Amino acid sequence: MAIVSETPSNQVSPWHGPLVSICIPTYNRADLITTAIESALSQSYRNIEVLVVDNASTDSTNKVIARYNDERLRYVKNEKNLGLFGNFNRCIELAGGKYIHILHSDDCIDRKFTETCVDFLEAHPDVAMTFGSVEPFVNSGERKNRQSSPPVIYPVPEGFRKTLEARNFISCPTVMMRKDVYDSYGYYSLEYPYSGDFYHWLRITRHFSVASVPDARLYYRTGDHSESFLLLFKTPLGYIDMIKIYVRIIDELGEDRRFYQRELNAACQRHMRDCLFAGIARYESMTGYSSLIFIGFALSMWSLMKPQSVSEWINKTGNFFLISAIACLTLVPGGQYITRKIFRLDTKGY
Repeated sequence: MAIVSETPSNQVSPWHGPLVSICIPTYNRADLITTAIESALSQSYRNIEVLVVDNASTDSTNKVIARYNDERLRYVKNEKNLGLFGNFNRCIELAGGKYIHILHSDDCIDRKFTETCVDFLEAHPDVAMTFGSVEPFVNSGERKNRQSSPPVIYPVPEGFRKTLEARNFISCPTVMMRKDVYDSYGYYSLEYPYSGDFYHWLRITRHFSVASVPDARLYYRTGDHSESFLLLFKTPLGYIDMIKIYVRIIDELGEDRRFYQRELNAACQRHMRDCLFAGIARYESMTGYSSLIFIGFALSMWSLMKPQSVSEWINKTGNFFLISAIACLTLVPGGQYITRKIFRLDTKGY
């Protein structure tokens, strides 16, 4: 990990630098998308195209876009819904910029977001992508001036280790990627319709340096309209995606797995506990599914853990008893309510 503490002397001019494609994939977000579009069009970095790719919306998104009179704004509507990551890939195919930023249609970015990322990428040609910081969405007039933080470069394989081990290390709508990295290394996998971005970060960080640029700030919304809500609250399929991804990564690593076993164990334990939490606190919003399905998910993640020391074996054994205890409570009338109270679980938080 390298902390970049000084400002590069060869910063590009925000008016004469390379073209940046700010892509806004959307689906039925006519009531929310204006904030994303306006934050993109108002960037201090001017050499941009703002590409709205409508995933066959049935609302008035097209009428909302028609209100804008800016030659930098393009609107494309898919003939059919391509799915979340299928639409991400469509954005990349249509983008003409050297750098691509896929901005979610319910979020918005700070005025200097693009300029900050471009300056960094132009000064560090060995870095494949940047990712920024996220803050809850508030009225633009209420945003506070934040203290500047230095960028941090994560070389291979440190970025891969960090992506495995840390929760939400890379926030998808803050990523700015070089177009030639997408072209040479591939787009988002469609095998994981709920978590394809996470698999993509794992692939990228295994082969390229990446950088955290905290001063590139994004403001996000929460609520039942968001992809995060769908992933965490409405279906267990997102949890299944994560299990599949960990199994695939272990398979792809082969004999190299031993070099990343500590991070893999941490990742498996974290998702195991996420599954247990969902089975206790969120299953009621997933119509048609028993909470016991999450016990099975937790056991799957538990089985992927490979202890390397006595303390890790003790930890894995303790996790087995935790899963067993929660499974027993699940079968007892009122057991889940008791479990929520014991662990003081927030059933609405992300």
